[in-house]
Amino acid sequence: MKILNIGSCNIDYVYSLNHIVTGGETEKSKRLDIFPGGKGLNQSVAAARAGAKVYHAAIVGSDGDFLLKTLKENGVDISLTEKVKDKNGHAVIQVNSEGENAIIVYPGTNHGITKEYIDKILLNFNAGDLLVLQNEVNELEYIVHKAYKQKLKVILNPSPICENLYNIKLSEIAYLIMNENEAKKLLKGNSIADCLQKAKKELPDTAIVITLGKKGAVYIDNKKQVYQNAFAVKTIDTTAAGDTFTGYFVAGLFCRKPIKEILKQASAAAAIAVSKSGASSSIPAMEEVLSLMPQMEECKNNYDIKSAEQLKVITDFINENLKQASLKQLAQKLNYSYNSAGVLVKRITGKSFTEYLQTKRLEKALFLLKETSLPVLEISNSVGYENNSFFCRKFKEKYNITPKQYRLRHKA
Repeated sequence: MKILNIGSCNIDYVYSLNHIVTGGETEKSKRLDIFPGGKGLNQSVAAARAGAKVYHAAIVGSDGDFLLKTLKENGVDISLTEKVKDKNGHAVIQVNSEGENAIIVYPGTNHGITKEYIDKILLNFNAGDLLVLQNEVNELEYIVHKAYKQKLKVILNPSPICENLYNIKLSEIAYLIMNENEAKKLLKGNSIADCLQKAKKELPDTAIVITLGKKGAVYIDNKKQVYQNAFAVKTIDTTAAGDTFTGYFVAGLFCRKPIKEILKQASAAAAIAVSKSGASSSIPAMEEVLSLMPQMEECKNNYDIKSAEQLKVITDFINENLKQASLKQLAQKLNYSYNSAGVLVKRITGKSFTEYLQTKRLEKALFLLKETSLPVLEISNSVGYENNSFFCRKFKEKYNITPKQYRLRHKA
């Protein structure tokens, strides 16, 4: 097995401030540090420091020599990188006194990747090899599809979230690794439990990893769900925390470790990284992780792993009783009081029972419009709307198109 990372290489300009600057403010920086960074570079360094052999592919600018040096010094193979005369990508990072950050990214050469370059690189890899991607390079849709056709296992960290990600077929991804906000945006869930339920239903062949900050991390695939607590440390700089976790996770897959062990080591490595300043410079080696882990205290379990199971009960109940489902019936099924059942639905889905019921009805209507030729009125009745005008209005509010227009557009 080989690991290929087609990833960004950035120059990180890190400004230390009392607080992150907002609109109209001017703040004097206490300090400026310049680090090698970029999500791609950070993840390659993390995977290499975790003990994996990594090939890094990137387009590096005339000012990016020290980025290549960093990769090489960490044991990353840079034979597939190319250097051009253009300016390298860079990031302006504000870090406040609590260790939180705000980042502005200039893509530069990270968006200089061509289809020809991708085709040439992928010739060096075979079915079963791991391909690591982030959303800081261009041609992401082409890379994913090409790799999928070549039977590589694609690992995507969809960060930063923007419109181009919605063109990618997520079913072609083997592993999705993202934080809580990214999961809610990409999977269109109102809560983590909702995201996990959607993923299990809509992406049965994709393993999902969601990092939850101080609440830990959760993994789910078509066979199991695993939760890992976060480790308690003093936060200095969170810049490379997610990249450290991802790199260690990838290295764990490369070494064929059990998921539970992978999550624990990745979480510990990320915790160590946030206790230091910088991006790639803060990523620990496996030796450090293994030596410090026995002394590190895990945070109290702040994630309710039962929520996903409860969401499944709620969703299955609604889908089975779409026309007549009521909160009273659900309360009886759960053996809850009426009010407690309503609170549970709100906590897990982020919506009231009525709102969630309506969401599931509209999702079913969407499916029927796409997959059947049933008249709109019949579809409206079948999903529980006695008033067709009300159904059409709610459908348009949710999807910004009428049912008839949606069907015509879909058939076209």
